[in-house]
Parts: sequence; C-alpha cells; structure tokens
Amino acid sequence: MPTPGDDARRYASMLAERADHRSVTAERLAGTADAVADLTETLVAVLAEAERPKFCFECGEGGVGFGDPDSTVTPERGGVYLITNRRVYVRLGVGDEDRSLSLPYGEIAGVRHRSGQRRHRIDLAVSGSRYYLWVSPEFDAGDVAEAAEYVSYRHTAETPDSGADDASSDESQSLRERLARLGDAKSRGLIDEEEFQHRKDELLDE
Repeated sequence: MPTPGDDARRYASMLAERADHRSVTAERLAGTADAVADLTETLVAVLAEAERPKFCFECGEGGVGFGDPDSTVTPERGGVYLITNRRVYVRLGVGDEDRSLSLPYGEIAGVRHRSGQRRHRIDLAVSGSRYYLWVSPEFDAGDVAEAAEYVSYRHTAETPDSGADDASSDESQSLRERLARLGDAKSRGLIDEEEFQHRKDELLDE
C-alpha cells in the first residue's frame, strides 16, 4: 500500500477519536497497522461522506466463508472488517488485488455471532447467501457480541415492520416502535448522541 498522506492520517485520527469502540484505531483506518499495511487501499479512502466507523476488526486466519463457514477465502496480505453507521465492509488482500464486499444494512436479513477460546465469528445472512467473518483472536467475545448487536440494531432500523390493515395506524405504530428502538439503542450505548439525533431526525422527516 502506498504510504498514506498527511490528510489521510489526520482524517483517520479524527474518525478514531470520535469512534466509541477501541477497535477503531487511526492505524487501521490509515493502513499502517500490520493487518492492513499490505492492502492496496486504505479504509479512509473507501468511506463515503458522513460515514462513521463503529467497529474495525482484523480478519482471522480462517478468512471469510462464502455460503459455508468452512468454504473460506483466506487473506494472503491481511484483511479487515469495518462496521460503520451505513454498512458492513470487508476487504481482503488476495493475490495481486484486494477483494472487497459492501453490505448495506437494508440488505442484511440476519446476524449471529459465535465465540470461542481461539477465534470468533460473525455470521451475516443476505438474500440468497451467507457470509461468515472469522475475527482475529486479538478481540474478545464481548467485542464481537457488541458488534453483532449493533449490526442487528442497524438492520432493524433500516427495515421497519410493515403490514396490517389500517395504513396510517400502521405507519404511526411503526414510527413509535422505531423511535422506541432508537432510544433503547442509545440507552444501551449502541449509538452515541450524535447518531441518535441524526436517526431521530430522519425518522421524523419520513
């Protein structure tokens, strides 16, 4: 990876300072940490405007399972899982090119996590497929559980309940439920005040 410039380093430092979880470091975001130093692009370079990192895990030796936890792609030059306020982003150094996967929360149908003494895993169900993210044992089970809970919360927020007879009543009930879930997520520390206000304004604008 080319040496990140001063702007990239400063942006990575700013994002790391604003992040709530210790896994989000300036070194991982700027591409200077060991697990990401050999990738072809920094994480800060792939972030959209106003996209904020929430968790950032280094890929474990098991790599990423596509459709089956044992049918994995193992990174040759490192790998990383970035969980933001908008999506789950995977980047693996395989061969001469990086392989990446971007999963917006609206496309994620379900999430589970599994913990073990030597490695952990986050399972993501997407329409017609499943992804199994093996996480480096550097992170403990609590880190992985917290990340999975955040992904589950974001999925629920992006896919509100639908459906019964009275449309206006349903919309009102759905809004109340979504605001209640939003408040619950804030009270449990899943989101900070800034994201709470942003999501609340989005819901009220709808």
